Amino acid sequence: MYNDGYGLSADKNPHSSSVYPVTNLGFSAYPRSDDEIQTIIGKDFEDCKQKLFKTYGHNYDIRGQRPVLKPGFFGFGQKELYEVRFTIGQKRAVSQQEAFQKNRDEILSKNTLSVSQTKQLASLDKKLEEYQKTLEKKLEEIATATNAGDKPLSIQKIEDLLQENEFTFSYINNITTRLRSELSVEELDDFDFVQNKVVDWIGESIKIAPKEMHKYPHVIILVGPTGVGKTTTIAKLAGTMILEARSNEQSEPKIRMITIDRTRVGAEEQLRRYGDLLGADVDKAEDAEDVKKIFDTYKDSIDVLFIDTPGYSPNDSENIGKMRKMLELKGVHPDVYLTFTASAKARDMKSIIQNYEPFNFSSVIITKWDETSAIGNVISVLAEKGKPVSYITDGQQVPKTIEQATIMKFLLNLNDFTLNREYIDEKFPEEK
Repeated sequence: MYNDGYGLSADKNPHSSSVYPVTNLGFSAYPRSDDEIQTIIGKDFEDCKQKLFKTYGHNYDIRGQRPVLKPGFFGFGQKELYEVRFTIGQKRAVSQQEAFQKNRDEILSKNTLSVSQTKQLASLDKKLEEYQKTLEKKLEEIATATNAGDKPLSIQKIEDLLQENEFTFSYINNITTRLRSELSVEELDDFDFVQNKVVDWIGESIKIAPKEMHKYPHVIILVGPTGVGKTTTIAKLAGTMILEARSNEQSEPKIRMITIDRTRVGAEEQLRRYGDLLGADVDKAEDAEDVKKIFDTYKDSIDVLFIDTPGYSPNDSENIGKMRKMLELKGVHPDVYLTFTASAKARDMKSIIQNYEPFNFSSVIITKWDETSAIGNVISVLAEKGKPVSYITDGQQVPKTIEQATIMKFLLNLNDFTLNREYIDEKFPEEK
C-alpha cells in the first residue's frame, strides 16, 4: 500500500514511478466508484483553479492535488503538470445557463432584430431567470444542510449582520466559507476579530473605477432602465466639472448635450432646463446619423459631449439592441456608464447588468443612495459581476448631490457593524 498523493492508499507496483503519467489535458472521470469525483489537469495548482472557476464559478470543492507527468515523444522530454481532484454541485444548471447567455448575446450583437429573434430573446431571458432561481435555492439547501448543528456563534452573528444589510446568499456563503477555511478555532471565538476580518473582505470586494485623463472631446453616455435619474445625473456630472474647474482656477469646460430619448414625455425639456442652468447647448437626435452629425459639427469647439438615453426595462432586449446600434459611431470612443438605483433588488441589478452588457460600459453609477437603508445588495452584485463603481448620487440638487464613489462610503453605510475608522482610512485610502 502507498499514499497516492491525495492522502489515500492503493496498491502500487514497486518498480513504477510515484508520479503518474497523463495524456488528457482536459476533464476526465477519475477511476473510482464515486462518480462525483472528477479530475482536471493544468500547468500548476492555480491554473487548475482558474479552469474550475471559469466552468463552475465557486460551485466546486477540491478533494486533492498532486503533480503528474505528461509523457514526451517516445518517453523522452516528460513535462510535469498538476492534477486536481474535485466534486461539483450544479454543473448541468450552470452549463445550460451559460449556453443560454451565449445564445442571447449572439442575438443582441446582430444589426437588426426580427420578430422571431425578439421572442427568442424573451424566452432565453425567462429561462436564465428560472435557472438563477433554481441554482440559488439549491445552493442555499446545500449550505443549510452542511452547516446545521456545527456553526460557531461568531459565524452565525456575522450571517445575521450580512442578512440585515441585504447581502445576497451567495455573497454571505462565500464569506462564511472563508471564515471556516482561513480562521483558526481561537480566532473564530473572538467576534471582534471576525468582524474586522469580514469588513476587510467586504472592502476588498468593492471595485472603484480609477480617475482617468481623457482626450477632448470627451463623450459620456449614460444608459440604464427607466426612472433611475440618468438626465439629472448628467446635469450633476456637468455641474461638477464646472465647479472643479472654478475651484482650480481653470477655464470652464465647454459642454454640449444630446438627448436621444423619444419615449419619455418632457425628456428634452428637462435636459434643456439643465442646459440653461449650466450654460450648455442641448440638441435632439433622432438616429445615429443625427448623433454623428452633431459630434462632427462641434467636436473641435467643445470639451465634453453628454448623451442622454431613453430608459428601457432590462427585459426589453429589442429596444436595448436598437439603442446600442444607434450609439455605435465610427471615430467616437465614449465612456459609457450603467446607471441604476441603490434600492433595486439584487436580482433586478443582475438582470440590468446582463442586458446592458453589450454597451461595454466602463463602470456603474449608483443613484438614489438616500432612498435605501441597506446597500449589501449593491456590494454583492457588483462584486459578483466584477463591475467597478464611479459615482454615487443621493438627491435631486444639481450639482451637489453627487460624489466620487469610495470604499469608505460603502463601509460607513453598513448597519450595526463596529468599524475602526482609522484602520479603514489607512487600508482603503481615497484616490486624490
